[in-house]
Amino acid sequence: MPTAGGPTVKRLSQPDADIKPKALGLPRGRTVISVFGSTEDIETDLAAKLLPVLRSVVVTAARNSAVFVTEGTDRGVVHLLGMALQACEQRWPVVVGVAPSSKVHDLTETSTNGQIALEPNHSVAVIVPGSEWTDATPVLFRTIDAVRHKKPVIALVVGGENEKEVVDHLSADRPLLVIAGTGGLADRIATGDLSGDLAVLVRSGKIFIVHVDEGAGKVVTALDRLLGKEKPVKPPRIWPEVRYRAPEARPLVDPGFVVAYPMLADAIHDANQVVAPAFQELDAQAEVEQNRYRLTAVLAIAGGLTTTVFAALQTWLKDTPWPGVLVVAGGAFAATITIVARKRESLDKYLTARSRAERLRALYFAHLASPAPGTEEARQDKVADLEAAVSDRKHEVVRT
Repeated sequence: MPTAGGPTVKRLSQPDADIKPKALGLPRGRTVISVFGSTEDIETDLAAKLLPVLRSVVVTAARNSAVFVTEGTDRGVVHLLGMALQACEQRWPVVVGVAPSSKVHDLTETSTNGQIALEPNHSVAVIVPGSEWTDATPVLFRTIDAVRHKKPVIALVVGGENEKEVVDHLSADRPLLVIAGTGGLADRIATGDLSGDLAVLVRSGKIFIVHVDEGAGKVVTALDRLLGKEKPVKPPRIWPEVRYRAPEARPLVDPGFVVAYPMLADAIHDANQVVAPAFQELDAQAEVEQNRYRLTAVLAIAGGLTTTVFAALQTWLKDTPWPGVLVVAGGAFAATITIVARKRESLDKYLTARSRAERLRALYFAHLASPAPGTEEARQDKVADLEAAVSDRKHEVVRT
């Protein structure tokens, strides 16, 4: 967590000085999330969408003891990251900024010649001798290598314009998480509007793309996969969970699918906005009803077993009346639960919700497979038809 006066400033004597984590107050042997993004002011509407996403990224990084490495200035995406850090109620992740000396000033100095303030919520700022922004780029990557040691490095691209940073990152065979819908380089990667080395590296690299409109949950899911923290697949459950919690919503297609098929970017975005929420709602409802039916069946079995046990006990203790009372009570309980189970209400509700959810899944992929509209007006008409189809499938009668 940074000090009240802003980040701890560490100045290098020369651009090619060794990066020694201990001397610079940096951790070592940590996963690194490098942030490459827009340096211009972000529009209010886009910032309102990005801030919850960055908050979730900050919480995920803190939970995994990851370290952020940025350009360190109080502008653009890094400014929003600082706002996200302020909103973090848990322990803060370490955040390191790397910037050239002539372009920035710390919170104790005043701006001269257009210098930009360091972002105050960073933990450490490594200041590199230099007069251009590009002078800090080699040091930024050396700082990443010093902090990571043998841990993974993930780059988060939000808007942005500096292709060289992304090329250097992908050249080291490191994964990239792109937030599409944020403009600039992020959208070019999402749509495949690339050339040269970057186009080759994107197609051959490990790329995850999530649209900002898909929300924080999708970004965290992708980040967890890159961090290797994805929850293992559990075997089918036989015993129910008494306190059921709906599973975390997962995307219907892998976010990186857009990279291989950029022409489907609009279709995937529209389907995620219109179809995916309805599918996830019905999927969770089906899980609830299935769990309820399992609970009823288990209680019926337990009631029958209890009756049998106490009946045997009564036979053994002939002169003792209390086992007989428990036999009657257990038999009544088992009979009641069995009657409830035979009504099959939970099972019917489960089958109905599951059937509707799977039909929505089919609608999702049918939308991706349909011809792309030629104009924006045709796209809006197609979205309207998709919304109507979703409504029909959510409320259609299902025979079970």
